[in-house]
Amino acid sequence: MEDEIVEFDAVGLVRELARKAHPDAVPELIDGDDAAAIAASIEPARAAYARLREEIAREQPARVPAGGMTPAVDPDRLPSAEKIRRGIAITKR
Repeated sequence: MEDEIVEFDAVGLVRELARKAHPDAVPELIDGDDAAAIAASIEPARAAYARLREEIAREQPARVPAGGMTPAVDPDRLPSAEKIRRGIAITKR
């Protein structure tokens, strides 16, 4: 067998591992020419992710059920007087 030369990009591997290890960071901001630079870029990338997440949360409207529905009530659990009151209220409409 011939000896094969395999190109190995150690910095690229460290960069990819750092990006995968920190899903709470903007991956494009984790970068650098050596391991120290990559490590130093992680905290700013995490801070940027947190700012984006907060901004998106502020922009989303409050979640309200469609139609403004009232909670469902099981008629079998209502007392007789309440069933009668509700029946009379419906017929008065």
